[in-house]
Amino acid sequence: MIGFEFLVKVNPGKRIEFLQAFEMVKNIDQLKKSRISLELIEEAREPNSFLWIEHWENDKCLSSYYQNINFMAMMGAIDVLGQIIRKTIILISEEEDHA
Repeated sequence: MIGFEFLVKVNPGKRIEFLQAFEMVKNIDQLKKSRISLELIEEAREPNSFLWIEHWENDKCLSSYYQNINFMAMMGAIDVLGQIIRKTIILISEEEDHA
């Protein structure tokens, strides 16, 4: 499994636009089967700071997602509405439970 975390800081007054743009990414239908999880978490002590977390079956699925027009539009929206503070790629190994 592979995933990413983006810490996004949205400019004051652009929160609604950011959340609307995120809905576009949430609804990428053709890839939902490969997406294991999707979360958007607002930091309690940092208004308009969001942690966007996604997990995917494999790197091929994630690479395909990065090429999706809606994902690319979201990256453009972030450039206009704020900025990505941190990008982290996450590799998750799945261990079998032998108990």
